[in-house]
Amino acid sequence: METREFLPNRLNFDAVVFCGCTMKEMQVIAIVSFVACGLVLGFLTKLLFGMLLIGVGLGFPASVGVAWFIAILFQKAKQGKPKGYVKQRFYLWLDEKGLVRCPYIRRSGKWSVGRYL
Repeated sequence: METREFLPNRLNFDAVVFCGCTMKEMQVIAIVSFVACGLVLGFLTKLLFGMLLIGVGLGFPASVGVAWFIAILFQKAKQGKPKGYVKQRFYLWLDEKGLVRCPYIRRSGKWSVGRYL
């Protein structure tokens, strides 16, 4: 007799919302692009015209295009790789740099539970 799996596989992973990116990834991309565009355009307009807030205001529409571009680059980086691969590589990279402790086991060799006969 055949058993059917009632829980769909897609519920185990975050849903893709835009250009192959999940909602959490898009939130990070949007925040980073808005802060970067706001700072760059803000200081640029401060230097040229003496008005910082005009550049910050122009940073919002500019950040939409930058976020779209970053999402497309991120989609190309994730293409053909298993789900969660890019996130795992990012955690491993942060661990190598000493910024964050990696939640994954990174040991190769013999494992022992300490019981010998």
